[in-house]
Amino acid sequence: MRPVYYFDEVLGYCPVKKYLEQYAPNIKEQPKQRMRKLKLLDNIVDKIRFVVDRQGAPTPPISFPLDKDYDYFEIKHRKNKNIVIRIFYFRHHDKIVLLNALDKPDNYDTGKENRRIDKQLQITQGFQNKFKNNPSLYEEYN
Repeated sequence: MRPVYYFDEVLGYCPVKKYLEQYAPNIKEQPKQRMRKLKLLDNIVDKIRFVVDRQGAPTPPISFPLDKDYDYFEIKHRKNKNIVIRIFYFRHHDKIVLLNALDKPDNYDTGKENRRIDKQLQITQGFQNKFKNNPSLYEEYN
């Protein structure tokens, strides 16, 4: 199996790829900040490799199935003590399709935050449905 980024024709980009770009080191940043971003990105890449090595099967503590309403999985990575990065993916033939990513506060209990997370899960489900209808909607993962 190989990882690929889902490409959304309406948005004109790959949601996970765009999300991860925020962690690309920038020469204008302080060295400590660049190293922090690079380490975070390296850890996420390692988790994606872990998932690929296991053929996309959810394997805690790296990846998990979502609740019964969704048939895709998530990779979790701690960004800091308050935020968890969630990367959603599913298996399709010989591909691990990286669908969407978001930051989730560790302890959220507000209705507003619950609605935001639920909306993103529904958007991700829509991405999955679009991909299943047109399996050419992807970019190679690199």
